[in-house]
Amino acid sequence: MNSYSYQPIEKTEKYIHTIGLILIICLIVFSLFNSLIIGLSWDEYFHHINGLARFEYLKSLGDFQKYNFRNNMYYPGLYDTISYAIGYIVLLFDQNFYRNYFPEITHFINFLFSVLSLFGFYLIVKKFFNKNIAILATLLTLLNPFFFGHMGMNTKDIIIFFALIWFCYFFYKYIKYEKNIYLNLILASFFIGFGCGVRLTFLVIVFPVIICGLIYLFKKSKGQYLNLIKRLATHSIFTFLIIILLTVICWPHMLAVVEAENTFKFISLIIKKTIAWNQGPKIGLINGSFYEVFNTPSTYFLDVLRFRMPFYWTLLILFTFSLLITKTMFFKNHINNFNNKFIVINIIAFFPILLAISLSASIYDNMRLFLFVVPFFSLLASFSLYYFLTNFRNSFKSKLGIILILFLFSISMYRFISLTPYQYSYVNFSYF
Repeated sequence: MNSYSYQPIEKTEKYIHTIGLILIICLIVFSLFNSLIIGLSWDEYFHHINGLARFEYLKSLGDFQKYNFRNNMYYPGLYDTISYAIGYIVLLFDQNFYRNYFPEITHFINFLFSVLSLFGFYLIVKKFFNKNIAILATLLTLLNPFFFGHMGMNTKDIIIFFALIWFCYFFYKYIKYEKNIYLNLILASFFIGFGCGVRLTFLVIVFPVIICGLIYLFKKSKGQYLNLIKRLATHSIFTFLIIILLTVICWPHMLAVVEAENTFKFISLIIKKTIAWNQGPKIGLINGSFYEVFNTPSTYFLDVLRFRMPFYWTLLILFTFSLLITKTMFFKNHINNFNNKFIVINIIAFFPILLAISLSASIYDNMRLFLFVVPFFSLLASFSLYYFLTNFRNSFKSKLGIILILFLFSISMYRFISLTPYQYSYVNFSYF
């Protein structure tokens, strides 16, 4: 047995969980405060009107035909419709309250989905690794100024993360346990459909998760491949129907092209427009330098990492990969099947970014379009933080690591708080 197993880390782990949970609650309250005081972002009116049009379409059972405006044909509109419907309930009770506090109501709805997504993130990481890794990963996600700043005001990208993480949670239960397999299938399918109802390319995001899950199922079947294929074929049909229903239910443009038998042409147009998106800004800005959005630099993500992500956060990720080489046994002794699980997390985190680079996708607003991968990178960062904290008493290098991280963290937090409620505009090289 490795000597790590005998280290007195139980008390340290209790401290990690307790202190981490308190900090998470404080940050959630702070996020709620931010959500209620920040104004409307530049595209929130668009999504509000989109939700209104889709809601009226559903309420009239398809008779309402004034649902076209600007470029809303490219948006399935499920979350816009849900958000508007919740606001409409408030409107029915008190019209003046709804009119006077429209931004606060909208942001509170977004905030609730953000908190639910973080709760789902905690649950899946707890099942996949352990509760202390889950606490640290959730805390680092909240401390990421870009994610934190979008929790109340973002009507698309946070919702994509919400759909992704709850799909991962129920898909994990589906492939892992036989109990409640149909319930988990329904819920996993529901959240794929929910994600596609926000952005059709959500299918690309879940693709690596599904592939990893299928590999696990085939290994688990122990040669009973035919029975597994039959079960998956039946379940896939059911999943496909749920996805289609949730994708098109609030998308009158799609229903119109289905009726006109132009479905595949329309879908291919959506995919092409998504890759070479030209409806947003034409010029982007990164660290004071302008670039053409349709000609996004190949170094874009590295620039975002250097200039927009806190140094301590990036450094923790680098420490994690370094520790995997030098302290592999620590992680193997504390986390079952660690290597395979770590590979899966890296695939989920890096796949969308590598795909965007390979397709030369048009990207703007820094990491906003890829906000859903920030928690997975926070998870990568949490491994080194977990190592440093659990070995703090016995390792001089761990003490140095924590001191360095705390120093960088203090600088970051000063900026984090100073920018309230505009944390999403955080940059590393700024002066306060």
